[in-house]
Amino acid sequence: MTRAVHCATADPAAAALLRAALKGLDLRFYPSAAALLKVWKGGGAALIDASLPDMSGRDLVAVLRGAPRTARSVIALAGPGPYSPAAAAACFDNGADEYFTFPPDPGLLKARLLNLMARSGRRPAAAEAPAEHSFGALKVSPEARTASVKGMQLRLTALEFDLLMYFLKNQGRVVSRGVLLEQVWRQGLETGTRSVDKRIEALRSKLGRAFGSKIRTVFGLGYIFRL
Repeated sequence: MTRAVHCATADPAAAALLRAALKGLDLRFYPSAAALLKVWKGGGAALIDASLPDMSGRDLVAVLRGAPRTARSVIALAGPGPYSPAAAAACFDNGADEYFTFPPDPGLLKARLLNLMARSGRRPAAAEAPAEHSFGALKVSPEARTASVKGMQLRLTALEFDLLMYFLKNQGRVVSRGVLLEQVWRQGLETGTRSVDKRIEALRSKLGRAFGSKIRTVFGLGYIFRL
């Protein structure tokens, strides 16, 4: 697993905090989105300040997630505190794997990044031509961790893909929010039933009406997925 973390920030105070919090990692700093895009070709992780001089951090996340060389890398966004569910949801919709409020807790920041990088490092390379499973127009590759609908690649975060896989493996079963938190959520991510609802709404939206509607709310119990 490469321990390189590519940090895009123009704020000297933010850079100093990251150097202290992520001691031991290979930190590389870029003062703008253009500087990062010029150098970073994927691998390791990118930690992006929401406020950059030439592009918003959210837009940079979307650009990186859509580029072939960086699409499979870990991408996190750091926005100004206090925590805002709307800002976090927008960040995840743009394809980020994680969202931090700034300044983040140093220990938690490092633990979350290492966890995400370790998970990403276990994904097989695209050249291995991983198996793809078809559910009508929905195509899913568990090994490559990709999903598409009618040939259009879905920009799912790591957690959204895990949710989709869990639903596919448990079709026809009612699963509670508590079960989803226990079975799908990674340690360190925001927890609580509201977090489950937000992520499922995001997943429904990305799947589109045809497949998003297959994730049905069972009031008082949780969710059920039927194709």
